Amino acid sequence: MIASFIFVLLLSVIAFTADARCGTTCLFRLCRTDGSFRFNPTGTAVLLRGAGYTRSASVCRDFPDGRTLGNIRKTGVAVIEAVRSKTSFDGYGTVKRDTLINRYRPNGLSHPFPRNYFRLSPHLFQRELRGISRRGPVGNQDDFLGGLCIRLPILNYDIQNTDGSVFRTISTSDDRDCVSFSPIVRPIVVDVAWDSSDDFNLSVDGPPGSQGIRNRDNLMYHCGKLPAGKEAVWFKNMVPGKYTVKLFHFNNCFNKRTRWEVNVVINGVRIERKLGRSNVDGRQVLELEFTV
Repeated sequence: MIASFIFVLLLSVIAFTADARCGTTCLFRLCRTDGSFRFNPTGTAVLLRGAGYTRSASVCRDFPDGRTLGNIRKTGVAVIEAVRSKTSFDGYGTVKRDTLINRYRPNGLSHPFPRNYFRLSPHLFQRELRGISRRGPVGNQDDFLGGLCIRLPILNYDIQNTDGSVFRTISTSDDRDCVSFSPIVRPIVVDVAWDSSDDFNLSVDGPPGSQGIRNRDNLMYHCGKLPAGKEAVWFKNMVPGKYTVKLFHFNNCFNKRTRWEVNVVINGVRIERKLGRSNVDGRQVLELEFTV
């Protein structure tokens, strides 16, 4: 009877661990970019892009008396948390204990991850904000990232007053000073970012059998509401052939030029980068082709 009870209890603990939310102890979050500035849940999904730049939501945190997060000065080595949800399990095996990413050694991994594989980088058109970025993948590293629970320690940061001045700079080794996320890895990602509250639309047409899925980072559009925007189209499977990228500029709110940047990322490597300015309204501003 006692042995049976212990066995059931162990099963309950295992089930609870498998279903636990990623990074629940982390005090930093990723903020929504739809104009509401609300926090995403811990462990929110992040679509990985090319090396050295970010299009993720920005890291944020609130403090007493209306103070907010200022500059993030230093981050630590990413930790792979020993939690995998049933929906994210990809067949590569569970992580039995919290593991530094440079010590992550699943069977079949061709190259170890470096200590600084994940980091925070400034947003292109909002340099005061930081989002999740990474180094370029080597070998088959991308095959082992999808669905993991990642905690990125934040070691040094500023607390900001309501007027933007620095209230205090914090150096910390508290395990709760971290931001958590779950990487989404796709073989083809095309993204655009722009520096105004105008509305842009990105489309990517691929060969027969391919299906692009739009990732609308800006869920809410109003002239003057947001200082910058971003959008992406990704493909779950890589179908060989020609892909055509088109960018349209809609709703030029204040008849001013908007800067934009388009990136094409194949297997984690940026193969195309196009920059431009536009003050048109309702017309196409870019068309490019790439072949895989």
